[in-house]
Amino acid sequence: MFGFMKQVLALSQRFDTYKFLFAWDSRKSRRRSIYPDYKNRPQLADDEYQFEKTAFQQFIELRITTLPLFGFRNNFIQTGMEADDIIAALTQNYKREFVIISGDGDLYQLLSGHVSMYSPKKKKLVTEKSFIAEYDITPEQWITVKQVAGCRSDKVEGISGIGDKRAIQYIKGTLNEKTKGYQNILAGKDIIDRNEALVKLPFKGTLVPTIKDDATFNLGNFIDLTDKYGFRSFQQPLQLQDWMNQFDME
Repeated sequence: MFGFMKQVLALSQRFDTYKFLFAWDSRKSRRRSIYPDYKNRPQLADDEYQFEKTAFQQFIELRITTLPLFGFRNNFIQTGMEADDIIAALTQNYKREFVIISGDGDLYQLLSGHVSMYSPKKKKLVTEKSFIAEYDITPEQWITVKQVAGCRSDKVEGISGIGDKRAIQYIKGTLNEKTKGYQNILAGKDIIDRNEALVKLPFKGTLVPTIKDDATFNLGNFIDLTDKYGFRSFQQPLQLQDWMNQFDME
């Protein structure tokens, strides 16, 4: 929770904004009705399981209690859907400037003239223009890349022997038609068609959230919360001033 809140402050300073929308994964996945192996991970060791259990409990606390008390009213979760689906529903239905905070390449498909993406880990901002310059395809074509190549992190099987690079070559028409990879793509139409529902955002049935105005960021609530969780460094004069300035606390 401490790291999460530090990141909120850092992002507020990086993009000079106090407007945040938080999207959360559902524990259930409707994608598994199409593909039972979706995100099917091996059983965790005891220490890994305990770590994830603790983290999950803290994320629930953040979503239900901490962020709303702080003043953030836009915390979105939908049964069976992923945070990515909610982000897609928001960016595709509200014509305002968005910066998606994520290092997940699946979200490249959402890039547009009003949507960019920032990876806190790499400290890299990707725009529609920079994406096209790097990959020489459009963000919308990235959906086809993931259909063909699959998604290793989500355990979505793609065409055998085809990664993102060759999938891009296929889309651009530069993949040698005589190669085994090209023939595998032609023979894998069923896999490609199935993957469309798995990788295209948002997943069918995702609702468009209603964006609310945040509550007034209250200094008293902030002090109470940082006392409750022992985040005393946030109360140090310089850091407290940062919080007050960034979120216009009263």
